[in-house]
Amino acid sequence: MRDAQALTTTPLGLVLLAKLAGLDRWDFMDQIGEPVSGPWIRLASADSPDPGHGQGRTVPRRQGADVVADQVAAVAARLDQLAGCRDRQVLLSAFASAMFLGSADVAAAPHLSAAAARLLPVARALATAPAAQWWWDLPDLHHQRWLGAGARQLRRGAALAAALRAQAAADEEEERRTARDLPWPPGQGIQYSGTWWSPPFPSVVFTSTGPIGPLPAVEIGCATDADEDRFEIWDVGISPQARIWNITSPDDWARLTARYPRDVTASRRHDWYHTTGRAGTWLLPDWPQAARDWDGVHLAITGYITATGFAIPAAGAATVLTGWEPDQTLWLNDVFTRTDRVGTWTGTPGPEVFPDLTLPWLE
Repeated sequence: MRDAQALTTTPLGLVLLAKLAGLDRWDFMDQIGEPVSGPWIRLASADSPDPGHGQGRTVPRRQGADVVADQVAAVAARLDQLAGCRDRQVLLSAFASAMFLGSADVAAAPHLSAAAARLLPVARALATAPAAQWWWDLPDLHHQRWLGAGARQLRRGAALAAALRAQAAADEEEERRTARDLPWPPGQGIQYSGTWWSPPFPSVVFTSTGPIGPLPAVEIGCATDADEDRFEIWDVGISPQARIWNITSPDDWARLTARYPRDVTASRRHDWYHTTGRAGTWLLPDWPQAARDWDGVHLAITGYITATGFAIPAAGAATVLTGWEPDQTLWLNDVFTRTDRVGTWTGTPGPEVFPDLTLPWLE
């Protein structure tokens, strides 16, 4: 079986599992007597006299683990439907909506962490579901899609290799510049921001799986930072001999970084300190070096769930995986067997592109 327990180790994984179990996070926070701060206000029903989310409640507070256990028990008889789910669109839609944590999700996450063991039956059902098996797998080489926007073109052959080298040179210059201009530690009351993302941008090629349901590419429904609303969709064939490093866990990312280490402390230490609380040496993969052994690096959906946004030990230092969309494959070499334009997609990328779906086991 897939590593189900790993899905219970991160806030995103816990919120996804809670969603699959039908746990309302607002109601959860009410029951444990904790307020939810943020811009979102849930309207109380007519027979609910206390909409205060834990403030001024007259009912006893409950333990978070007990609330979660009761909800999982309520759906336990139907978890076999989740375990047998073959509808990729249903599970991908649930994952995409969980990616964008609302105020109740953020507030609930630490309490869900204390109840992680209670969500393990849901994690096991998800890890068994046929519709979720590709969340761990290497990219589907027969169904890769590339999204072009604006003046971007799909780089091929020598152009891809040259772009990777140019990006590496720019990264080296950035290290020298930020080491000079962004001192560490910063002065009192001063906060610097440098580069925060992990993959090389913007000179390389990313693809993702597609289509699933209404999506011409998974990237359309799982985009976190899209600033375009019109994309040219290309179907890209990949050689079956392509050498691909698959990231399904923090350890996969740490091993890649440790195998091809590049010191990025100067450019990342300010942003990554603020997001992780760790000070010290930071590493990322040296992409031109990695390209000698690997044609692509794929971030599986489970890798996104379990590894994104954390300080991960690597080679006596640490690394962070961030700024990389789920299911994207970064191509370091041209192993494309064909590139066929499919058409144009217009809209706002993100979970809203999915139709309204009800999880069958919660009906």
